[in-house]
Amino acid sequence: MKPGFMSSVCPQQTLPELIETANRYGYKGLEFRVEWDHQHGIELDASDMQIESAKQQLDEAGIVCTCIATGVQFNSDDADQHVRQQEILKQYIELAASVGATFLRTFGDPVPEEDASSRDVVLSLAAQSYAAVDEQAKQHGVYVLIETHTNMRAHWARQVIDKANVQRLGVLWHIGHHIGYGQSVDDAYIHIKDDVHHLHFNLGGRVTDDDNQRTFELLKPDGFDGFFSVEVINPDEPEAVLQHHIDKFNHFMNTVV
Repeated sequence: MKPGFMSSVCPQQTLPELIETANRYGYKGLEFRVEWDHQHGIELDASDMQIESAKQQLDEAGIVCTCIATGVQFNSDDADQHVRQQEILKQYIELAASVGATFLRTFGDPVPEEDASSRDVVLSLAAQSYAAVDEQAKQHGVYVLIETHTNMRAHWARQVIDKANVQRLGVLWHIGHHIGYGQSVDDAYIHIKDDVHHLHFNLGGRVTDDDNQRTFELLKPDGFDGFFSVEVINPDEPEAVLQHHIDKFNHFMNTVV
């Protein structure tokens, strides 16, 4: 298990600055939030030369491009909207492959909370969308991830994965969201344990140290070797955030038997 952070922690830093920050605090990976005018330069409108340069800088620094965090959203009950989102995701699959990212974050939320029939329609459409891009993801060596974000509980993410029945779809586990909806770390993990590829890592708020510790305790015995990626959006003191999270990450790692 390895520490990383999202560009959202330091949105005004250029790629060289992000790499320097990662090395200074002991982070091994960077996750790039696209579409938000961050200064890293890894976007759909970047030139081939810019992307090649970004990959070279990351490779030379020994920093992994862990994930491209897109805003692609498969939560509509409108099939045409899904097709439009699929086309955007296909572009991001190519971008991820070009810069060396193995994972792409997508959303399947928010979903209908009370109406099970409406929710099943949305989740089924999401599954169809993920199936529609799976062959391209496989060809490019990329995994598409659905985040347990807002009200996307782990068992609903499981439902999407099972319905899609494809090779290149997994879960980005963010415990803070489902905890806020009353689903514990243990209850969530039962549903997604075989499909967690990447995590968003946050301290404080509704997430306790015990909650975070439990994720380490569950994942380590199962052989998880991916990234805990710090996601704090536009903090006032980004370097304090990074120091606090790396200290806690190392503590959790050291206390897992």
